[in-house]
Amino acid sequence: MRALVIARQKMPPPVEMLPALVQGFHAWRDKYRDKLESFSFFVSSTGGFAILNAEDENEAYQILLEWPLTPFSEIEVLPFVDGDHALSRWSAQMEGMAAGGS
Repeated sequence: MRALVIARQKMPPPVEMLPALVQGFHAWRDKYRDKLESFSFFVSSTGGFAILNAEDENEAYQILLEWPLTPFSEIEVLPFVDGDHALSRWSAQMEGMAAGGS
């Protein structure tokens, strides 16, 4: 399952937690490096995005559950498919509909 994961700060974490959160974030990133095809921070705001490549929705859930900043973040997960594949399937569907099929 490939998904675009967008995370934005919902509330700031307590200042006294920051050192542990940063350390935990580094550990999480190292643990799931092979599952994140892309990993970026936004330049103009708090937050960032990743392209997650998980086995299924259960693995995606576990990965996000373990992210140390989850309690402080608004997270949006948008599963996606390859654009060329989707366009080909959509075109075939439209041709079928035009020919009287469904």
